[in-house]
Amino acid sequence: MKAVKAFLLPGAICIAIVYFSYHALAGEQGLASWSQLQAEQDKLVAQLDGLKVEKARLQVQLGRLRDATLDLDYVEELARTKMSYARRDELLVAVR
Repeated sequence: MKAVKAFLLPGAICIAIVYFSYHALAGEQGLASWSQLQAEQDKLVAQLDGLKVEKARLQVQLGRLRDATLDLDYVEELARTKMSYARRDELLVAVR
C-alpha cells in the first residue's frame, strides 16, 4: 500500500506537468498559435502600410481635382489616358 502511495503522487504530478506543457506549446493559446498570430499581424501591418500609401496618393490626386487647386494639365492627362480623348487636329499612332 505504501508503495502505491509513493508512486501515485509523483505520477499524478508528472501527468499534470505533461498535460500543461503540451497545452502551453501546442494548445489553442500556446506558443505555436502565438507565432502564427504574430506572422498574421506582420502581414496585416504591411497591408495597412500599403493602404496608407495608396490613400496618400489618392488624396494628392483628389487635391489636384478640387475647384480651388484645379490642375488643368492633370485633367487633360486623365481625359487622354482614362477616356482615350484626343483633339481633332491630333494624329493617333497605335503602338503594339
